[in-house]
Amino acid sequence: TINDSIAINSDQNRLLEDTLMTKLPIGKKELLLKDIERKIAKDSSLLLEILKYYDTINGIASIHFKTIEDTNFSSFYKPNLSDSKNSKDSVFLKSEGGYNFFNLVKELSIVNDKKLLIFEGKSSSLDYDGNMIFTNRKDLVILDNKSNLVDALNIYYSYRDGIFAKTKLFFIDEDYYISIRYYMEDEEGKANFSDIEKFKITNEGKIIGITD
Repeated sequence: TINDSIAINSDQNRLLEDTLMTKLPIGKKELLLKDIERKIAKDSSLLLEILKYYDTINGIASIHFKTIEDTNFSSFYKPNLSDSKNSKDSVFLKSEGGYNFFNLVKELSIVNDKKLLIFEGKSSSLDYDGNMIFTNRKDLVILDNKSNLVDALNIYYSYRDGIFAKTKLFFIDEDYYISIRYYMEDEEGKANFSDIEKFKITNEGKIIGITD
């Protein structure tokens, strides 16, 4: 019957959605190591392994964040909230020109009825010589069950201007806690990781900063 066909198609769609959905945690757990700089000094490949997880390194794109072809979200997201959430990031995130629509690259486990999505795109800024720099970035976007925007947070970017480099990295655990850590290099090649900043996704779908 028609009703049976609708039910079967509905089940198949749900199965497909479950297959596409990534269960938490997501990110490289090594990012949370307290002695991460010592570990990297001991094993130089660890840093590349961490960075490569999140984005294109040496021309090789990350296998963990591939564009998901979903017509509902192909012309859906451009940054707004996420650019001004953290003042120290805004200089790297706010785009000189307008944004193109970002690509959907992850659908995460749902909080209550809220959708957790990761979109990937680029910001553009000018370096000290007035040259345009394009910064790869990823934003965590939370929608309600009618696909209205509830909240958004930038969770990754990779900025380089020839003198200074700053990479924002993330880890989201199964309890919806977000850990953010920065990796920085100066013109002399000195490198260091920042302390970890923590956020929590509430049951209402809001992203709030937390302190230990």
